[in-house]
Amino acid sequence: MLEVWFGVALGLLLASNIALWLKLDRCYQDLGRRLSDSQTVIESKVDIGSIKTEIAETIEDFMGNLHVPTAQDHLLGGISQIMQMWAMKKFAPAVEMIKNDLEL
Repeated sequence: MLEVWFGVALGLLLASNIALWLKLDRCYQDLGRRLSDSQTVIESKVDIGSIKTEIAETIEDFMGNLHVPTAQDHLLGGISQIMQMWAMKKFAPAVEMIKNDLEL
């Protein structure tokens, strides 16, 4: 039975991919037709140097904002873990009830 569902899912996935490909191909043809009708020249000049510079500046900015964890960071991490354990214990019956309701 499971392989039937896998087959159905795979078939639906394949069908949706084909439909999307056909739609994109149609959009590409329409765009090409409109561009050829309008006689508009689109020049696409890509400056790789400026792209590299922008990426490098972004990484430098990100790395500059990083800092070594302090004792306060470790303390807050420990407290948050204790609070998560407390919440898991406190709300376990509610979570179990929701799971049982969803399984029906």
